Amino acid sequence: MNSPETPYTRYYHLCLDITGKPVLVAGGGEVARRKAAALCDCGARVTVVSPRLEPVLEYMAFQKEIQWLEREFEPADLEGKFLAVAATDNRDVNRQVAQLAREKDILCNVADAPDEGSFIVPSLVERGPLTIAISTSGISPTLAASIRQELELAYGEEYGALLELLSSLRHQVIQEFASPQARQQVFDRMIASRALSLLRSGLKDQARKELEDIMNDARQDPGLNAPARSLPIVQPPQ
Repeated sequence: MNSPETPYTRYYHLCLDITGKPVLVAGGGEVARRKAAALCDCGARVTVVSPRLEPVLEYMAFQKEIQWLEREFEPADLEGKFLAVAATDNRDVNRQVAQLAREKDILCNVADAPDEGSFIVPSLVERGPLTIAISTSGISPTLAASIRQELELAYGEEYGALLELLSSLRHQVIQEFASPQARQQVFDRMIASRALSLLRSGLKDQARKELEDIMNDARQDPGLNAPARSLPIVQPPQ
């Protein structure tokens, strides 16, 4: 429990898998669109309840990317939901969604009054598999946005590309090197290599070869090359 002396809420930060989870978004405007799109991108089954939808949400409903309940919010809309977002332009409705979600132990985000919900959404920098989250505990979204802009300049798309290459080699490293310490050394060598700068220059094939050369060198290292188990190397799908 947060200390009563703390003048703000200390949130517990986690990454949540919502693939296939039923989610409710109350509202049909621009804020609801951003929330629904982000939830869909993470694989949630999104239901939007609103008498009207802004154009992008309407198109998403037409494409069956979301389910649209063309009416005002009703308490029964929360039944069976894993998570809810209150993003209407009506303060009373948002408060009602938050209160009912709290009573039903449903995770809830309230767009216009974060303290009423059980979680907030941080400002994000996304580079493929890499996600950097910035939170000011709801105190200053403007500062969070400013920090995000700085991080966007510091961490370009090459970081996502590097993670994708590392992912393609991860199974081989796990299979070929016996101990966690040996695997860590291989990954450390990859991170410290020229791969990132090559990717920054758009040289993806050369970056892959750089990492594969590190794997080959590691195989020749007596301290690293004991096989973890006698399994064939499984090439991940391209």
